[in-house]
Amino acid sequence: MRLLLDTHTILWALSDDPRMSETARETYASCGHMYFSIVSLWEIGIKLGLNRPDFQLTENWWQVIPETLTRTGVVRLELEPIHCKQVASLPLHHRDPFDRLLIAQALNLGAGILSKDQKMDAYDIRRIW
Repeated sequence: MRLLLDTHTILWALSDDPRMSETARETYASCGHMYFSIVSLWEIGIKLGLNRPDFQLTENWWQVIPETLTRTGVVRLELEPIHCKQVASLPLHHRDPFDRLLIAQALNLGAGILSKDQKMDAYDIRRIW
């Protein structure tokens, strides 16, 4: 099974955050085909710029996060024009632009998504949490 990591899943997995469910932890540890999106790094950058208290990261987060994920076998997924096209055809069940891009990428990849976000259940995508 292929899985795309939602942004919060990346942050919580790397920090061993207790908000991550046991199922999510086990899936993260055992799934052999995981992806993280460049969209998640973009989302983190924007939220850091908003000085959100839940996005307090080290100064070199933009290097550490992708290097750590890649080192553990998680594959980086770039944002492609087809993903942008796919967003335009998604119903507006979810209004968060980052999550909509992640949904489009997961659909295009034929992957599920590892996310706590129940709004994603409205789409034809397998969500694990």
